[in-house]
Amino acid sequence: MKKEIGLLVLLAICLCTGCYDDKGNYDYHEFNEITIEDSGFDTAYILTSFVDTLKISPKLNFKLGESKNLTFEWVARSNGINFPEYPIGNERDLVYPVTLPTETYTLFFKVKDTLNTMEYSNATVMQVQDLLTSGWVVLGENSNGEAQMDMITFSVDTMVLKDILHDSGLPVLRNPEKVWVVDNYTNNMIHVSTGDGTYRLTRDDFKGGDHTHLKYNFFDPGLLEHYVLQDVAQVSGYNRAAIIDNTLFHNGFLISSAVFQNPANHYQGSYDLFTIGNKIAYNPKGMVFMYVVYNNDEKRFVYTGGRAYASPAGYCDTLKDTRDDIGIFSWKTGLDYVTNISSRFLDGYSYTILTDGAGDYYLYSYLLKYEWGMDKMVKNKRYLLDKATDIDKAKFFGASAQRSYLIYATGSKLYTYDYIAEKVKLIEDFGDQEITLLHYDILIDTRAGDDFFYVGTYDPSKPKETGGTLTRYKVVNDPNNIIVEEVPEFSWSGLCKIKSIDFKRY
Repeated sequence: MKKEIGLLVLLAICLCTGCYDDKGNYDYHEFNEITIEDSGFDTAYILTSFVDTLKISPKLNFKLGESKNLTFEWVARSNGINFPEYPIGNERDLVYPVTLPTETYTLFFKVKDTLNTMEYSNATVMQVQDLLTSGWVVLGENSNGEAQMDMITFSVDTMVLKDILHDSGLPVLRNPEKVWVVDNYTNNMIHVSTGDGTYRLTRDDFKGGDHTHLKYNFFDPGLLEHYVLQDVAQVSGYNRAAIIDNTLFHNGFLISSAVFQNPANHYQGSYDLFTIGNKIAYNPKGMVFMYVVYNNDEKRFVYTGGRAYASPAGYCDTLKDTRDDIGIFSWKTGLDYVTNISSRFLDGYSYTILTDGAGDYYLYSYLLKYEWGMDKMVKNKRYLLDKATDIDKAKFFGASAQRSYLIYATGSKLYTYDYIAEKVKLIEDFGDQEITLLHYDILIDTRAGDDFFYVGTYDPSKPKETGGTLTRYKVVNDPNNIIVEEVPEFSWSGLCKIKSIDFKRY
């Protein structure tokens, strides 16, 4: 009986279904599909915050004709950590005065049809930089003897930014000494060294404060008195050496690379510190962990390092004269220190200038090199500088990357001296202007054939805030003549009285 009832119900349903009159009253609509042409999205943009305005007028194609039921959204998504997004526009045509942080972004343009909720998009890449992204950081002084920092920015052509320290958060500092831009470890800060101490600034906005004093880069913040950073050598990889308050320090990859270890200007087994020259000699071209300083007390060369692929030792050792180099010179010279020079000449020769105190000056040439699993020192030659005009008055020194030239400056005069040919040439006399800087960049201008250096001058008829000029020179690789030329369009005036420069690459 139950089967029969079930069959009757099923039959009734079928009959009802068959009697239903399908009027065909369905309202089908074709999507008004939108395509966004690649014009405006087929290029990568390089923009500068607070300078550039990004303008893009997208071309839209509609399958069924122009629609008015659209919303638009422009979003810049950072390609950095956590991918933060920045809404920058809600109109079809983008007109955006760029204010984004320095970063690489993916720029999205989104179109939404509010009738059918369909969304369409296109994207491109843009690199945002600011005026502080790259260029020469210039440290000098103003008319009050206070430290002033300017910058020759390359972010937008080239332009001079003035008095960056004004809103940095640092106290008023006097007696500027050195600026050091750190580019290759996690604490990538800008170091401002003065007679009132050394402070670190953040890279993006040049901000600092009491908490960024260099003393906090030491295990014992009370170790030194002034913390004046005088010289830095990027020895190899993350290893670096520094002379701070006339004391030698280094840090390396085996400890936090932002922290300096104990003083190293002593011998193994002794903690009596000897006095040293104010510059470090090292090889910027080779993977050499050894570096050299001059022991002023014993009047001899000393070194630390020498163990390939390891951090330098925390002490110095003497250099031994060998039978093979008899007649070249002795590492124990008995002469007074003048300066150390590191260069990119040949395999990366280093030089030390010494004097006997009676009027004679000598150039010691040597090479720090890696050989058979060890670093070693190789003597080259000692040169008497008796034909180098005004060498006794020189304050600033450098060495050519291509020729056997010593570059030096004294007063208003810039000289080049070929120490092998014993020829000297006055390159330029700036007259009433004073040479305040000679910077031979051994880390930035390093491409084959590059042999540039920079000269800072000061015009005393102008205020120290604006009387400085920085000019780029090039040594021409000519075997017969000493040729040094000013590089056209690479001279910047209106700077402070320049004491030190360093290049900020990013």
